[in-house]
Order: sequence, then C-alpha cells, then structure tokens
Amino acid sequence: VADAYNRIGDCHLQTRNFNEAKQYYAQAESMEGQSGDYSFYQIALVLGLQKDYSGKITTLNRLIGKYPSSPFFINAIYEKGRAYVLMNNNRQAIATFRELTQQYPESQTARMAAAEIGLLYYQNEDYDNAIEAYKYVIKKYPRSEEARTSLRDLKSIYIDINKVSEFAAVVSTLPGNIHFDVSEEDSLTYVAAENIYMRGNIKEAKQSFDVYLQSFPEGAFGLNAHYYLCIIGKAEKNYDMILLHSGKLLEYPDNPFSEQILVMRAEVQYQLKQYADALVSYKMLKEKTSDAERRLAAQTGILRCAFLTDDDTETIQAADDLLSIRKLSPELTSEAMYCRAKSYLNQKNDAAAMNDLKTLAKDTRNSFGAEAKFLIANQYYTNKNYAEAEKEILNFIERGTPHAYWLARSFILLSDTYVATGRIPEARQYLLSLQQNYQANDHIGGMIESRLRTLGEGGGSK
Repeated sequence: VADAYNRIGDCHLQTRNFNEAKQYYAQAESMEGQSGDYSFYQIALVLGLQKDYSGKITTLNRLIGKYPSSPFFINAIYEKGRAYVLMNNNRQAIATFRELTQQYPESQTARMAAAEIGLLYYQNEDYDNAIEAYKYVIKKYPRSEEARTSLRDLKSIYIDINKVSEFAAVVSTLPGNIHFDVSEEDSLTYVAAENIYMRGNIKEAKQSFDVYLQSFPEGAFGLNAHYYLCIIGKAEKNYDMILLHSGKLLEYPDNPFSEQILVMRAEVQYQLKQYADALVSYKMLKEKTSDAERRLAAQTGILRCAFLTDDDTETIQAADDLLSIRKLSPELTSEAMYCRAKSYLNQKNDAAAMNDLKTLAKDTRNSFGAEAKFLIANQYYTNKNYAEAEKEILNFIERGTPHAYWLARSFILLSDTYVATGRIPEARQYLLSLQQNYQANDHIGGMIESRLRTLGEGGGSK
C-alpha cells in the first residue's frame, strides 16, 4: 500500500501538483514501510521545487537520521548542500559538500560536491581556496567531466587574477595529460590584461600589457596590446608612451587601429611642437582614412604644420586642398586663406596674396581679418602707394576691431606713411596719441619710442 501511495505521489509530481504529491508521499512514509526513505526524499525534492529550502533541509535531515543505510543517503547530503546554495548560505553549503567528499570520496555524487565547493569559493572571489578546491577535483577525479569543468574554471581564475604564467606551472603538475601550449598562454595572458583594463584598473593593465609584450614579443595580440597602451598613454597624458606604441603599430600600416592611432600620434606631435613629424602623420592619415571628419582633421593639420615649418609651397597646396571643400566652416576658410596669403607674400607673389587678404579684410572682427587689413596697407606702403595705404588704414580705424594689436600696428604704419609724405606733425601726433592709449605690454611701445626719437621727440617710457 505504501508503494502505491508513492506511485500516486509520483503521478502528481509529474503533473506538478506539488501539494497532492506531498500528501501521498507523507502517507506512504507514515506506514513505516521499506520505501519510507524514498518518500522522505521525494517530499524533500517537492519542497525544493516549491522553493521551501528550509523545509527541504529539515526533511533531508530526518531522512539522514532515520535511514542511515538508505541508498538515498548520499544524494540526500548533496541535495541538502544544494538547498543551502539556493538560500545563499554558501558557508553551510561548503561544509555540507565537504562532509560528503570526506565520507564518500569515491562516489559520483562526491565528484559533483567537490566541484560545487570550488565553484562556491570562486563565486565568493575566494580565489586561493577555489584554486585548491579545483586542483583537488582534477587530481582526485582525473578525466572526469567534473575535472574538465574544474580545469576550465581554474583557468578563468588565473585569468581573473592575472597570473596566467602560474596557471601554466600548475597545469604541468596535474594528472590527465593536460596540455597548455605557448599559443594558449599567449592568448590567455593577453585576455587577462584586457580584462583588467575593462575593469578600469589602468595602472595594473599598463603593467600587464607591458609584461605581455615582453613575454611574447611576436605574440598574436601584440597590436592590440600596443593599441591599449596608446589609449592608456592618452588617458595619463604620457606623450612618450603614445609615440612609442603608436610607432610600433605603424610598423604594420594596414592594422585595424591605424587611423585612430594616426589621429592620436599627430595630435601629440603637434602639441609637442614636432611639426615636421606631425606633418608626416597627418599626411598618412589623409591618405588612409575614408572618414570625412578624420580627413578634414588631417587636411587642417597638414595646413598648420606646413605653415609652422615655413614650407610655403606645402602651405599653399594644403590651403588649396581645404578651400576646395564645399561647406567649409567660415573659421577654417579664413585660416586657410590667411596661411596661403602669408605664404604667397613669402614667395613675392603679391598679387595672389592681395586677393586672399582683401577677402579676409572684409571682416575685421577676427584676428585674420584684422591682420589682413594691416598687411594690405603695408603692401601699399612698401610699394610707395602712400595714398592707398592711408586710405586703407583710415578705413580700418573707422571700422574698428577687437584686436588692438593690429590696430596699433596700423597707427604706426599710418605715422610712417605721413613721415614718407612729409607730414611730420601728423605722424608725431598719431604716435603720441597711441602711446597714451595703448595699454598692452608688448613691443608696440618700443616701436613708438624709436620713431619718436627719430622725429626728435623723446617720448619716454610709458
């Protein structure tokens, strides 16, 4: 009869009628038959399915106490450990699983319990105990499924703690003919460093990538390591580091990081005033990129570097290149015209320079326009076209500008123009007026005083 009640309980369990199943199992166990241990075990399983883990543990303890010779005894201990796991009581779960491995070490369930111990330590980030637990499984149960999963988790731990070389040493001591070749060590050492970087531990990541490159100079992930070291260098404003590792990357020009690295390298070289080197980097970027924004950055960088290295031909070509872009911003348009005009002046191509300067001079609110206005007047003065020089300067004075330096230079140029045409009193008056009103601490004061001395007016210091 007890067996019949158990079978009815099984039917209710299959259809997930848990309360009815428990009732029939309980009736079966109360008859004190030979299958009472089975009834207890099934009640415990049902309680687990109902997430009544405390009830499950209580029932399993009753089974263990009442039926010490039951074939369900070992599984009961294991299921009790699992119940503790599901209650997040890892300490008690580990103690229960350890009891099982110590009392019944040769059972299949003990293998499962031993692997559970390692996993619980791993989840608690108790890596030292997890390592020992997994090593126990691999040594005690070689070639088992639990040994295989333990080796996998052991590998993950050594990656997490960034000690892949130690894993290689441990593997060499384990049974089961486990192989750990150089290519896998290469891969795992890199992955460990990358994981540390992803966790935001930049200082340790930097050291780990350096160790990887030293350990595997021809490693499969060398380019990736150099790339991350560039990124770290940028975050730390370590320009030498960026230049070192970007240079290593550019030894392989078709690598997937080349565009981003060229942007970074060129910007650093520009900031360090290594304009000739930056020019090379910007040219490489221009040739390589298909991204419109990066191409514009490269073209702009080429213009500025060429201009700052006094390469007039390169500057003019770079300006032409930029000015051919439709919808170029007004700011870049002005900058390109300005650089081109100055280069034309250096090449004595005054006519071409004047075309750009006159366009720039239409807006004296920006520094390019203000300087252009002065340069136009200066060209007239140099060519002894004093009337046009005077006209240009007076127009500049009337229009005004927020850039006081170029207005002051124009006042001095107007004075020079008046001296050249014999209007000495007016020349002196403009200089004295400028001396009284110009406040900036730059070389304008010296220019005024030298001219006043020439005109026979002491001037004196401001």
